[in-house]
Amino acid sequence: MDFLQQMQRWQAGAATARSCAPKLLRTMREQGWPPLASADPEYLALLEAEVLKNTGGAASWTKCLPGWVRDLRRYALVRPQTSPAQGSSPRPTVARSVSAIEACPACDENGWLLDDDDSGPLRRCTHPGITHSEVEAAK
Repeated sequence: MDFLQQMQRWQAGAATARSCAPKLLRTMREQGWPPLASADPEYLALLEAEVLKNTGGAASWTKCLPGWVRDLRRYALVRPQTSPAQGSSPRPTVARSVSAIEACPACDENGWLLDDDDSGPLRRCTHPGITHSEVEAAK
């Protein structure tokens, strides 16, 4: 309840916090958010930003807060990503990306699918984990 009454952008009143706090705690638990008991200021700011992310056009934040609380996204999608250790990059390197595209028999050197259907639009080959911008950066 304290979190809702001590947010930076907007503070809920006592009655609103009392009615929304159980919903917030339940949704946080369901969505994998860590408990508030050991929260640091960065975590509280992240949670507040997530709860209040879609406030545009809201005439009454008090009436909208229960819906915003129920719409909390999964913590795994929102949490700050830590930097990977040296040599353990989660994304393929550019050199590996380019060599994978060059070795692919289904597409040309630019990543366009090779097919005999000239009536349809060009389509990109789907190389898992390789983006077009990585290919362009390597050229």
